Amino acid sequence: MNRVLADRQSLGSSLTEGLRQGLTGFYVLFKIMMPVYIFVSILNEIKVIGYLADLCGPFMKYFGLPGEAALAVITGWTVNLYGAIAVIAGLELTARQVTILAIMLGICHSLFMETAIIGQMKGRPWLVLAARISLGLLLGLVANLILPFEL
Repeated sequence: MNRVLADRQSLGSSLTEGLRQGLTGFYVLFKIMMPVYIFVSILNEIKVIGYLADLCGPFMKYFGLPGEAALAVITGWTVNLYGAIAVIAGLELTARQVTILAIMLGICHSLFMETAIIGQMKGRPWLVLAARISLGLLLGLVANLILPFEL
């Protein structure tokens, strides 16, 4: 009988701890993503994203992406993946375009922070930085060539 009671208490404390950690994680992501999403929505309303799209469109077309996707790439490179996801959520992209962005950003994200970490580890930060950017862009080009136009 004591074993059953102990198992119930253990289950209850595990569920409570899991819920607490889940809510903490949600709050951390919410603090990052919500301001970025609101910021992107404001930029879209005041036509800044349209200007950025016109400016970056010629370069982004090589990746099969609209010009405004450059904001997601820049955010992912400089801030983090969660910021990039918030930008992507604020844009009207196809599944194919989101897949291409995911490939590019999966390889090349959080460049400032991760390059600093590599430097602290006595690595070659500039070499790793160049390799990540090059590989991210190269695989974005390849993904654009090989992915079907309708996912």
